[in-house]
Amino acid sequence: MIYKYVFLLLAALPLKMVAAINFREPRDALKIVKPYLPDNPIVLEAGSYDGNDTLYLADFWPRARIYSFEPIPQIYKKFCEKTKLISHITGFNIALGDSNGKKQFYISSYVNSPHEPSESSSLLPPKDHLTYAPHVLFNSTIEVDCTTIDTWAKNNEVSHIDLLWLDMQGTELQTLQASPDIIQHVKAIIIEVEFVEAYQGQSLYHDVKTWLESQGFTLIALSTTAQWFGDAVFVRL
Repeated sequence: MIYKYVFLLLAALPLKMVAAINFREPRDALKIVKPYLPDNPIVLEAGSYDGNDTLYLADFWPRARIYSFEPIPQIYKKFCEKTKLISHITGFNIALGDSNGKKQFYISSYVNSPHEPSESSSLLPPKDHLTYAPHVLFNSTIEVDCTTIDTWAKNNEVSHIDLLWLDMQGTELQTLQASPDIIQHVKAIIIEVEFVEAYQGQSLYHDVKTWLESQGFTLIALSTTAQWFGDAVFVRL
């Protein structure tokens, strides 16, 4: 029934949106946005996890300035170890969100490694994620520091961001809406989207698309290889 629901959902998508399904891996999206960005872009990566994608970013744009965010201390330590020799990467052990202050963070892990935090951890409690990915557990929470992008940018004297790469497990849209200043200067966004309510209260794909279009962005690429979630690329044309 799950796959039948997803297939019906995709069949109902507007033709223009379906035509945008043209990449498989999130990293492939970097090649798509490259023509819209300078050779030395300012990049904000939210949800850097252990730094593997961050290293790829740094190699892809060796003249970039990359700001990466990972709120789980255990994982952030691995991130720092992997990226410590890359001078144009700066890491932050905080969460980005829709407000400033302390927040509860839901820690995910895999069934076969229950003590190792996994990539599905979120500021939101899980919902349909428990059905679509039963091999992922949510058995603990921690308290993390949280800030809006606007507040962080002001405190760190960052005047603009060229590329936002957001993998935030359901809180992407709320985070963007809470930072109206910085969004005005963003040229491109690579953003994880869900087609089901994987996390309680999260925004779904059509909500993200509608809002970003109202801010002057255009969808140019969409990946749905995982069926119930994917990645979308929006740019200012």
